[in-house]
Amino acid sequence: MLIKPAYSKIDLAAPEDWQQMACGQYMVEQTAELIRSHQRRLKPGKTVAISSLGPGLNECFRGNADWLTLGAAGKVAVRSELTDMALKEDSVDNLIAPFVLEFCRNPHKLLREVTRVLDEDGVLVLTGFNPYSPAVASGVFVRHKKSFPWCGRYFTLIRVKDWLEVLGFEVLESEFYVSHFLHHSEHRGSDWSTKLSEAIPGMRAAYFIVARKQTLITRLKPSVQRKHLAVNGRQTAAVMTTKQFSKSKRN
Repeated sequence: MLIKPAYSKIDLAAPEDWQQMACGQYMVEQTAELIRSHQRRLKPGKTVAISSLGPGLNECFRGNADWLTLGAAGKVAVRSELTDMALKEDSVDNLIAPFVLEFCRNPHKLLREVTRVLDEDGVLVLTGFNPYSPAVASGVFVRHKKSFPWCGRYFTLIRVKDWLEVLGFEVLESEFYVSHFLHHSEHRGSDWSTKLSEAIPGMRAAYFIVARKQTLITRLKPSVQRKHLAVNGRQTAAVMTTKQFSKSKRN
């Protein structure tokens, strides 16, 4: 239940569907609603949802022929380890990753694999549990019959955004959502925790990130002529080509 290092020495169990998590139906409804509200950020083309929670988001992409679910378990279309996906490099336009880092032994490796399969300017939609939310502590209640999400590890929103920026992603949007403390196995409607988390967004149970894989612009070769940068008909030393600079030194 505490914030722990990214790498785990042991394998972690992951939920096979949303119903195995506390308030699972409410969680998937909230996640699907947020994805629909941010669909303007997604690229046209192939969209892949990873993990066994992916199929629960099918309604968001109904009618999309390029929609695919991938994971190591559950009712996914393609069985594959998330840290070694059965996808070609730069082959995915949008990747949806609902609550995967918490139950992954090596989240850094998973994010590098996400970077590999995403195409240039591809979009990543990532959700995770907020370790600063009282929802993280609600798993100690004896009445809880579900072990998820409390058997995982938690990474703060700022920490995950830092990881993404190191990998070359531009974070387009981020916010906290799920106004509930998950203190019941099933969602029973709005209560005191809903009012409190709506008043203080940082106490909400989960976070939502939309990030874009940035394309690096290759440097121009030294021999390329850039006469359009000339000032008063003469090129400045900063824009002279290597060949031109050598001639000017001899003269």
